[in-house]
Amino acid sequence: MIRTPFLTPAVLALTLSACGPSTSPVAPSDRIEAPAARAAIKLDDQQRRDAGIEIASVGAASIIEVVPVYGHIAAVADRVRHVAARYPGIARRVMKNIGDSVAAGETLLIVESNDSLQPYRIKAPIAGLVVERHVNDGEALGSDTLFVIADLSQVWAQLEVFPRDAVGLQIGQRVDIHADRTQAPVQAQLDYIAPSSDPQRRSIPLRATLDNASGRWRPGQFISADLEIAAHDVALAVSQAAIQDLDGQASVFVETAAGFVPRALRTGKRDRRHVEVIDGLQAGERVAVGNSFLLKSEWLAEAED
Repeated sequence: MIRTPFLTPAVLALTLSACGPSTSPVAPSDRIEAPAARAAIKLDDQQRRDAGIEIASVGAASIIEVVPVYGHIAAVADRVRHVAARYPGIARRVMKNIGDSVAAGETLLIVESNDSLQPYRIKAPIAGLVVERHVNDGEALGSDTLFVIADLSQVWAQLEVFPRDAVGLQIGQRVDIHADRTQAPVQAQLDYIAPSSDPQRRSIPLRATLDNASGRWRPGQFISADLEIAAHDVALAVSQAAIQDLDGQASVFVETAAGFVPRALRTGKRDRRHVEVIDGLQAGERVAVGNSFLLKSEWLAEAED
């Protein structure tokens, strides 16, 4: 029976059924041979659901060649406003703080003019977020910036790439933006590639625009990204999640009439999603993808008996 704590009690009752040699044309040197005492791992539909075992057919795929890059989030330049006093005076009432949302035309500050001694209002020129404030009640005002307001409904992903990795980059190419690598990336497109490298950093600045209606992205936030620089169409590929290491070989668990059995592979190109299969599988064969590590645990446990 399966000895891993990841399975539910229903799946702990798995039975094993004997199976003969695989009929696959893969050369013996490329295959993990099951000893006579070993058996295929037999699961019914309910046991598969309980264990979270997902199955996928082997077929063609595109292997995406990527370059990892890093950068930060920045406000879109034409969506930022610097607000100053129209006339010199004294700040009588500051009405907004950093982090406050403001509507276009909303009062930020009431100022008493030095000339007329009459109060006037300084208003937000655009809707957005107060990202800087440089004034307090009672202070004398001149021409310095008092507030910076940014419309962050869209932001820039500012990235940098080394010149050697920039060959072939084009406007419109896909880039996957990560706030952290534990979450799914946000897909975007390059909309700016600097014509020359930064002389100090010796890198080429890149940019992609991100929708930020949810407020997920904040200026200054560190990000990483994957630039897609080439796509390679391959005849056969499997999901990265299907690959397990058995005896130092990249292997998958193939669904057969008798149950799941491991099959060693000769692999080629790979990306974050797929691995090219050069030898070891045929188009249309079905392999375990989700939670395939549970099958590996069972197979190794049986080998110890």
